[in-house]
Amino acid sequence: MTNNTPDNASILVRSLGMDTRKEAVFRMAFKMHTRRHYELMESGDDRVAHLSIVDIDGPGGTELATNLHQCEPEQRILVTTIASPADCIFPILQKPVRMETLFPALESLLLDTPRTPEKQDTNIKPIRPDIAVPVTSLHTQQASPSPAPQNAPEVPVAPSKPAPVLRPEEVQYFNPDEGLLGLLKIAQRDHGISIISDQNQRAIVRLDPSTDQAAALIDDEQLQQLCHVSAGHLQMRAPREADSGENSSLRHMSLQSLLWQVAAWTANGRLNQKLPLNAPVQLKQWPNLTRLPMLPDALRLAAFLARSPASPALTVKMLRIEPRDLFNFLAAADSLELLRYNTPENPGNIVRMPHDSASLETEIPAAKRSFLGRLLKRIAGI
Repeated sequence: MTNNTPDNASILVRSLGMDTRKEAVFRMAFKMHTRRHYELMESGDDRVAHLSIVDIDGPGGTELATNLHQCEPEQRILVTTIASPADCIFPILQKPVRMETLFPALESLLLDTPRTPEKQDTNIKPIRPDIAVPVTSLHTQQASPSPAPQNAPEVPVAPSKPAPVLRPEEVQYFNPDEGLLGLLKIAQRDHGISIISDQNQRAIVRLDPSTDQAAALIDDEQLQQLCHVSAGHLQMRAPREADSGENSSLRHMSLQSLLWQVAAWTANGRLNQKLPLNAPVQLKQWPNLTRLPMLPDALRLAAFLARSPASPALTVKMLRIEPRDLFNFLAAADSLELLRYNTPENPGNIVRMPHDSASLETEIPAAKRSFLGRLLKRIAGI
């Protein structure tokens, strides 16, 4: 095996046999890991992968791993499965995949370098699910490194990203009930087919809330610019025959998708004025991210805020996320009524605080709670 040394700080990981949901789990885990910078490659990426993760539980899964090994004998392969096959020659990661076992498995795979290609299969030892690998072992290895084979790859450690700083005096706010976003929310509430036009009576979007459908008659760049235009320059009216124009100029989407994107554009790094900076916010449910425009760090934010309430200030501190990305996500989620928070405008929208669920959590042994659940329980008293 030749050295598979990255040219930059990223360790490229290729996935095979996975659907979008499974890839999203690995993508979120890689973003939360800070010791090394793992990057899950998109389909069609022609860069050379340093590692490959193959899900062998699907149809032809084992053949995928075998064919990859035959085509690329030097490729490091980690397979994931529910039931470990007895004759598997590849390292195995037992499902459900947890951060406590995923990254030690990847570290072991990076350090495992057979001396000759002929002995490659015999030197690969499967990682059994019943072997507990302590997280601290990685730090111990750094403190007292053991001699590595001469041809072992030297994978550089990604430089730590500086933690974003949220200064309350620099936070800007916006009113979600004004402008294009406000008109879209009114149209959704009234459930009637309507047209939003500009001051020149030119139709911008056609809305049908009863079927959750919307059609834009202008491109995204013009639509984004109108998100910052005052409500006095826009109006909502009943549709006319001349509004549709040429069918080829229409771009159809769901009304929820349009609301999500327009809310993020309207926020533009500003915080919804209904959301106090230091008051807890919680997601009522996960957004359907596969059918909504992707926002930066949306997956991490959804996983964090759906599990336990947290203030915007605490969320920035814990996830080390840019405040503007958080504010845009909160605006988009609130436009779909997915947020739960306490304000004078929302007296009945009660946030479930961590101490309210203490009795429920005591019934679940700490060993059976997920890594994220234990982490959130540790920071609940901050």
